[in-house]
Amino acid sequence: MKRFGFGFCVAAVLACAALTVCVGCGGGNSGSRSGLVKVSGVLLYNGAPVDGATIEMRPVDDTPNAVAVGRTDQDGKFELTTDRPGDGAFPGQYRTVVKKQVQTVDGRTLEEATAEDGPEPDWDKDAAVTENFLPEKYLDPLNSPLIVEIPKGGSKNLEIVLED
Repeated sequence: MKRFGFGFCVAAVLACAALTVCVGCGGGNSGSRSGLVKVSGVLLYNGAPVDGATIEMRPVDDTPNAVAVGRTDQDGKFELTTDRPGDGAFPGQYRTVVKKQVQTVDGRTLEEATAEDGPEPDWDKDAAVTENFLPEKYLDPLNSPLIVEIPKGGSKNLEIVLED
């Protein structure tokens, strides 16, 4: 009986592992789980759109692996993602965390310092302070008062309104 070398065995094991991974990644819906619905909308704080905020939605019923996230653009618009960019969220109620945290030094953001001082601003990383620009009550994932309902058909105009 012919014996295979060690290198051949390693190659065979690696090929099987790669095949297993590829089979697990395939399938319809580009790998997204069924039941997700498209969700997009706008985030407002005291009536104005919020730029650069992070939205994190956690199911009220603690459904595992169902947290949806989004980030707002300059117009406060966002799109929710659960598994893949823009795939949406599962319908249901979500306790929602919203934060806009920016690092500042002497009251200036890095972006402001760069605009004022040029491409290499006087920016002391050790002196940087993280500031939250939205009410603290929206930061706690267990106690945020913001409950958002995602309808079964999804939503293209979900409005999340924050107040002091």
